[in-house]
Amino acid sequence: MRLLKCPKCGEMFSDTYKTCPFCQEDEELHSGKPVKTGGRRVGGAKARPKVGGGVVVACLVLVLGLVACTIFGSQFTELFTGGKTDTPVQALTLSQRNADLTVGSTVKLTASGGESIVSFSSNNEAVATVSADGTVKAVGEGNAVVTAKAGDLTASCSVAVKGTEQTKEPEDLSIYSVYGESVVTDVTIELGSPAPMKVQGTESAVTWSIADTSIATVDSSGMVTGVAVGETTLTATVDGQTLTCTIRIR
Repeated sequence: MRLLKCPKCGEMFSDTYKTCPFCQEDEELHSGKPVKTGGRRVGGAKARPKVGGGVVVACLVLVLGLVACTIFGSQFTELFTGGKTDTPVQALTLSQRNADLTVGSTVKLTASGGESIVSFSSNNEAVATVSADGTVKAVGEGNAVVTAKAGDLTASCSVAVKGTEQTKEPEDLSIYSVYGESVVTDVTIELGSPAPMKVQGTESAVTWSIADTSIATVDSSGMVTGVAVGETTLTATVDGQTLTCTIRIR
């Protein structure tokens, strides 16, 4: 037995066949007749494969699956993950992380990033206190940490407080007449006659002023001079205090 090559389809077949069994098989398939030959191709590429119903069904299932994933994807995710999804972890931040204050001064901290109501607290209220709106007040020298909390999130600000210079308590000051060398709150001056005035209890420079310069005038040294008969007010400003004296011109 030897193999022959069909000049039409190019398939190899046994010389026991009178004609190419592969070509005959194709003709029977196209004619709709029952296939009688049982030729098997051994190398040709001209076979016409039949598309079975199973392939069509598989394609339909694939298409339907894609459509379902597109429409119900989020529900499928919740089903397989138990409704838990990974979300970015939020961070709570404060408007500043450090604050240098002096006793009596304040600073307001603003929190951002938390979805819950923010609460504030101080770990050393002898140094710094904090109100519900985040206003920090320095009350004593030292260090404190103010913490903002929103749910499970926290943020902190380090507060350093320094003392202030002690201010000198103001002394009891008063205006007095140099001529009389006595404290006065009401003085009468002759028209045209000068009257020097001083402030008792301080060595600081005094600023003098007269309410009505048409009645009397005063120079930088405190010298009051009557201009016209009448009454006005003399004012002395010194060491943060304001003193007054009634001036009568006759």
